[in-house]
Amino acid sequence: MSTATDNYEMIRLDGISFAYQAESRFIENLSFSIQRGERVCLLGRNGSGKSTLLRLIAGLLDPTAGEIFVNGVSTTDHKRQRELRRQIGFIFQNPEDQIISTTVETDIAFALENFGVAQDIMRREVGEYADRFELTELLHRHPLTLSAGEKQRTALASVMVVQPQVLLLDEPTSFLDYRGRQRLLATAFSERSYTIVGATQYAQEVKQYDRVVFLDQGRLLFIGSNDEFAQTEHWKQMTTTASAHASPRRQDSHPDGNWLGGPPSGKDSRRRRNTLVDAGSSHVRGTRLEMCNMSFGYSHGQRVIDGLSMGVSPGRITVVMGDSGCGKTTLALLLAGLVKPSTGEIRMGGEEVSVKELSRQVAVLFQFPETGFFADSVREEVAFGIRDLPLNSKEIEQKVRRALNMVGLDFDTFASRNPFLLSAGERRRIAIASALIMERPTILFDETTLGLDWEGRRTIVRLLRDMRDSGMTIVLMTHDVEFAAKTADDIVLMDRGVVVWQGAIDAPDLPQQFIVDHLGVKTLAG
Repeated sequence: MSTATDNYEMIRLDGISFAYQAESRFIENLSFSIQRGERVCLLGRNGSGKSTLLRLIAGLLDPTAGEIFVNGVSTTDHKRQRELRRQIGFIFQNPEDQIISTTVETDIAFALENFGVAQDIMRREVGEYADRFELTELLHRHPLTLSAGEKQRTALASVMVVQPQVLLLDEPTSFLDYRGRQRLLATAFSERSYTIVGATQYAQEVKQYDRVVFLDQGRLLFIGSNDEFAQTEHWKQMTTTASAHASPRRQDSHPDGNWLGGPPSGKDSRRRRNTLVDAGSSHVRGTRLEMCNMSFGYSHGQRVIDGLSMGVSPGRITVVMGDSGCGKTTLALLLAGLVKPSTGEIRMGGEEVSVKELSRQVAVLFQFPETGFFADSVREEVAFGIRDLPLNSKEIEQKVRRALNMVGLDFDTFASRNPFLLSAGERRRIAIASALIMERPTILFDETTLGLDWEGRRTIVRLLRDMRDSGMTIVLMTHDVEFAAKTADDIVLMDRGVVVWQGAIDAPDLPQQFIVDHLGVKTLAG
């Protein structure tokens, strides 16, 4: 079997093609090489082949044509797979996909144990990498009980402990907040002793790399330096803001912002707040949703939400932001009536409501909602939520048609298609249509842009603005600062289970130091 001959060449692709089905090629005739210590960024829309290419380089998939060499060894040389496994580290987008043990300590040690490392050396290495990745205090915790950032650091430590020569990153920062992303990137790019090939959808991460490989439907459209890529139309498309024709942020109901520890002083501030809230409530559908001194914990004595108070104005987009683990997803569960607060109450229009009533008024879409798809047609998937209503087939079809139209999908084109065979952006819109068809006045989205490319995110921005302008009340939980800047009317900042500030996104008293420290920006208003 042939081997790579360049002493400085770490990865070489020779005419690589790959197909998940015999009749269609997903990766088509890729040829390029990557040098030792080089950092190469894979870019492209959803479905362009980035993740598949990483799996091919890792030897998790075999090419249907061509050959890949890693440090001179072909990935299809199955006699040398153990050697390749030790040279290649793979970090997945979702850290839970590679958690395999019951404690952080044994998860980090797992690969060393498989490679037959002596117990004393293994203990020393685990301790060293736990310290390096700030996991020492968590060694005896179950990985699934950790925050997203802690899980991803555990995954990175479990890969780096074997000291691979190649590090493959498949959008590993998608689940992380600002500080988690900064910590992971600083750790992964701290030295040049290994070669990095990483996929990302975030333009700001591209600068970490030396070269860019841009894919489209499995074909190579560009390969070159960062500076060269910055001059291309591809870069312009990635970094262009939402389309100019998208409706602007509404300014009608515009509450002042304030630290919740103390409202703005003066009668004018209080009068302006009350007048604007009342004016908003009088001409948009829905009523004000309020959480009053709410607390909640998943286990006795451990509160995830602790004395939280906040309000959601009708007909506006409220964005909830904060570090991973601050309680955003739990807040969504409470607002949707899916869990009951331990203390406190939720009010609608000033009246306390039960969790049962909340579930009738509020719809919620959690991270990757399309993973819950089960029907073999878009029509059936979208219609599922109203099948128990007293509607005939014609009425159901009309509602499905309207819901698909709201998310920009043509009924005649998509109704009979299999949702599992659509693009990531199309599947996300179908999931949203499945919530819209329920016709609830309030809808919650928990990290709705996760996994979407720049075009998918822009589509969601336009959709949310249109939904708001139709009178819906929208609450978004996100750590995507750019997404928040393009959508939010109001911002809620959370820290350790409480709301520390709430107000309009362009309020003059938006706490700058908090957003610098926790979100990595000086302002949120787009």
